[in-house]
Amino acid sequence: MKTLAKHVAERLEERALCLVFENDVERCWPSNKIAPAKRTEEIQSFAESQGWTAEVVEGGFGTRVIFLQGLAPA
Repeated sequence: MKTLAKHVAERLEERALCLVFENDVERCWPSNKIAPAKRTEEIQSFAESQGWTAEVVEGGFGTRVIFLQGLAPA
């Protein structure tokens, strides 16, 4: 998780968003060990703990997560 957090933080310093692909998501939140809803919840919780927001996108190319700087408005 520390490596992912560092990667995302570095990208968010340079860009408005950071896109993380399935292979990196899978390392931290293995889909064969976590139910999909719980996985999404854990990813979003991780993002919030870092001061980011996360949108989890499921599709034909696997799971992707879009991290954005700042928390979503309440």
